[in-house]
Amino acid sequence: MSTEPSSPEVVVEALGVPVGIPVTGDDALRLRRQWSRALSDRTADTVIDVDHLPVDDDMARDYAITSLVTMAALDSTAGQRVNLHAGAVADPEGRVLAVIGPSGSGKTTAIGLLATRLGYVSDETLSIDGKLLVHGHPKPLSVMAAPDTPGVKHSLSPDELGLLHPPTTSHLHRIVLLHRGHDDSGLVPVSPAYAIAEVVAQTSSLVRLEHPILRLAETIDACGGVWSLKYREIADRIDELVGLLDSEPQPAPARLHHPGGSSAAASVPGGWRRTPWLDAVEYDDEVVLMIDDRIHVLAGLGVVAWLALASPRTLDELVAETTSLLGEHPDAHQLVTDALGVLAEQGLVQPPD
Repeated sequence: MSTEPSSPEVVVEALGVPVGIPVTGDDALRLRRQWSRALSDRTADTVIDVDHLPVDDDMARDYAITSLVTMAALDSTAGQRVNLHAGAVADPEGRVLAVIGPSGSGKTTAIGLLATRLGYVSDETLSIDGKLLVHGHPKPLSVMAAPDTPGVKHSLSPDELGLLHPPTTSHLHRIVLLHRGHDDSGLVPVSPAYAIAEVVAQTSSLVRLEHPILRLAETIDACGGVWSLKYREIADRIDELVGLLDSEPQPAPARLHHPGGSSAAASVPGGWRRTPWLDAVEYDDEVVLMIDDRIHVLAGLGVVAWLALASPRTLDELVAETTSLLGEHPDAHQLVTDALGVLAEQGLVQPPD
């Protein structure tokens, strides 16, 4: 992938980044049609490399080009914004509804239906700045070619599909996690700790942000929390999703921030200590902890033990701390020992040298 400014025949706006696609002739005409909502007159900041892509299969080539454009835009914005693997639509007021889920969760189908009532922002990727401004990605949608050819998909522009236009500027307003399966219970609020853990799995380059868990927690609080949609048929849930834009936000919970740190504190003979961590946020009875790019949600004695290890402590000191907080228990020593064993097995704390 080239990072030198260039002026290829096709330049598209992806997550606010002008990305060049070096194609000519019929390829250029076809891609300009597919990317009709994202065509840009700006000079490309980055140009994708298409030399290694298939030349005898237009559908496979077009899909690969879309993936390369998305990756180029994500690379350009890494460390600056919260980048989500999410589809999104926006109402005329610029309020964005984001639906998040892994591949196969039904994002494209959901957005295809939602965007007949709200403006199409993206079916795949969003980039959100610190003020909740959404940088969309109005890419072509991958649509099944025909029922008798499973796995064969066409890349169709939102214009070809008749999807509505969003306003020029939009801001994140509500977040939904998609869970397709046998459970058809609909929309339910998600606790912030577990919302963060699930959203992290659908982010790109989150670890490159300063205080990534705090940044995500602030984003979730600012747009009214996170909901889970458990559904069988997404078409039956469109009214519910659209109505979420006008629903009451969830109250922002109290939380404390534990910025990333190391175990550089002076060692204590027989002392347990925290494994160096990247970032953490504490809620009432849970801690969301990030070590490297791994996310953990601590509860129960795990929270008490991890918080108590703000400085190295011996097992006896940890037992004393636990009983002072939770009360006496005949098995306190064993319970704390077991909790530390679990934390150590997960790589969250380190036993005495």
